[in-house]
Amino acid sequence: MSTAVREPGAPPDLAHTKVGRSLLMAIAISYLIDGLLLAGFAFAGTISFAIPFIYTAVGLIECALTSHTAPEGDIALLRTLISSAIQLVFAVLVPNVSFYFFTTLFTVFGFSALALSVRQAVIAWIVVATATIAVAFFYHAMIWVPHATALEGTLVWICFLVTLGRCVILGLFGRMMRTRLHERRQQLRESMASLQQRDQALLRINQDLQWQATHDPLTGMPNRVLFVDRLKAAITDGRPFAVCALDLDRFKVINDSLGHPTGDALLQHVGRRLLAFTRETDLAARAGGDEFLLLLRDVQLPEEVVLIVQRCASMLGEPHRLGSMELHVSPSIGIAQYPNDGADAEQLMARADEAMYSAKRAGRNGHRFFDARVMGYSRERLDLEADLRRAMPNDELQLHYQPKIDIQGGDMRSVEALLRWHHPTRGDIPPAQFIPIAEETGLIVEIGAWVIREACRQARAWQLQGLPFLRVAVNVSPMQFNQSGFVKMVQTALADHNLPATYLELELTEATLMADAENSVSVLRELSTIGVLLSVDDFGTGYSSMSYLQRFPIDKLKIDRSFITNLSTNPEDAAIVRAIISLAHGLNLKVIAEGVESAPQLDILKALGCDQYQGYYRSPAVPPHLIEATLKGVEEAGIELTRSKLRKIAV
Repeated sequence: MSTAVREPGAPPDLAHTKVGRSLLMAIAISYLIDGLLLAGFAFAGTISFAIPFIYTAVGLIECALTSHTAPEGDIALLRTLISSAIQLVFAVLVPNVSFYFFTTLFTVFGFSALALSVRQAVIAWIVVATATIAVAFFYHAMIWVPHATALEGTLVWICFLVTLGRCVILGLFGRMMRTRLHERRQQLRESMASLQQRDQALLRINQDLQWQATHDPLTGMPNRVLFVDRLKAAITDGRPFAVCALDLDRFKVINDSLGHPTGDALLQHVGRRLLAFTRETDLAARAGGDEFLLLLRDVQLPEEVVLIVQRCASMLGEPHRLGSMELHVSPSIGIAQYPNDGADAEQLMARADEAMYSAKRAGRNGHRFFDARVMGYSRERLDLEADLRRAMPNDELQLHYQPKIDIQGGDMRSVEALLRWHHPTRGDIPPAQFIPIAEETGLIVEIGAWVIREACRQARAWQLQGLPFLRVAVNVSPMQFNQSGFVKMVQTALADHNLPATYLELELTEATLMADAENSVSVLRELSTIGVLLSVDDFGTGYSSMSYLQRFPIDKLKIDRSFITNLSTNPEDAAIVRAIISLAHGLNLKVIAEGVESAPQLDILKALGCDQYQGYYRSPAVPPHLIEATLKGVEEAGIELTRSKLRKIAV
């Protein structure tokens, strides 16, 4: 016995519902009633006593077999035909009361047909009617009512009343059935409508989420995610194209001065112009802030790209009218081309960014193509920065010391501490390469503090060795000098190593002191009170107010090497050096010349009254042990210093 399987969302099986069970129960009761009435005819002698029992048993078995079968589809039609066939078989077997079975046929058929569709009901009526006519014709079934005896007549009237009652019940039951089915269909329609509304709502929500994930909420433009996706598709396509990174010049000024709402409105203006400017095959996106991206498809020659970006720059450069305001912005555009400048999306975008920054550095309001040399330099710089951050924890930084010599007596009374970096794989890296990176990243503050601590440690170590007095000079960066805790840091370094302040000298450039002259006066006075010596480095290269120079509690002026290099050949440089020495002595300051590399230079400085000098003529910066050897008068120290001159280690 097979069981029908419902599709998801189909109405529940009627055989497994209250209505379905009621229908089967009604048919079963109908068979029992018919069996009792047929038993009456058996008592009257019209038919055999076996007929009521066989008929009732067959009918109940048919109900039992179909009690777990879904009354829908072809199975419901088959059950209706089986019920009708039972009546026709008995009409043939018992022709004396065929009228009864014909009557019962349409009663039972009516019950069974309640579950049929219109199409199935038409099929069932045609089949059953044809079969009934055939049975009545071929088997001479008795279709009239027998009334040979009074008992038979009574039974006929009882059958008439029972059939009439069953027809009434059938009508009421059918009405109830139709009402229930209508309710079920209505519920189903409402459920389907609710599901459709939910599906549509979920679809809209999914579309909204997808749009938010791939578009910029402020401008409505594609964002970086969608741009990268389209960029990868363009790479897969394999045809040449260009990626442009576009940044708005002076946008920060507008945003800060006029407020974020105005800045947002300007970005929306720019976004609309870019969307209107791009071709159907191209893509414009907002990467974030005031940076936008352009994907220009099917452009191969640089000249083609130039024409497009120039039109773009001209379009964005037109006035942006926001209410009563008229704003002007210009773009800096960086360009990377596929496949020459990169093979993947991230690389192309990074190189377009690098080209854009190059355009900004070149004066803005222009465009630049990616240059491998520029990108290589930037990557080298990033790698060097990463290594520099690890240099101090890994003890890769060292201090070398360049002697400062008294010109008159030739004695070494002080040294300048100069930073050296010995990289484990790159070897010795010149200060000119890593000091700018340290200043740009802010690492110079931490490194500068270490230099002062290490210089104090070394000066104390020489003092404890019983060597002659030797002061250590340290260069101080502008960023380090402007730190609020700078004086405290110097005091701590001296105290930690139990070093008298007179052993430490701090060198500051003119630019550092004059950047905030009033604050510089205050800090210098605190340092001077501690006992630290102070000197102005690279004097003559900047601009110093004579009034502030007089107020600064400084001890020395250091003449920049640019005036010493041509001292023996350029009278103008000699005049400047003479003026600096005269000015310093007039202010009761000592003068030291740096970058001395020849005897004629030293002779002129001596004639002009300079106090000290340093440079390759005497010694480059050397490790501490060579300074110790020099102070002790060890002979090999002089030999090593001579060799060091030849190496020309950069100061």
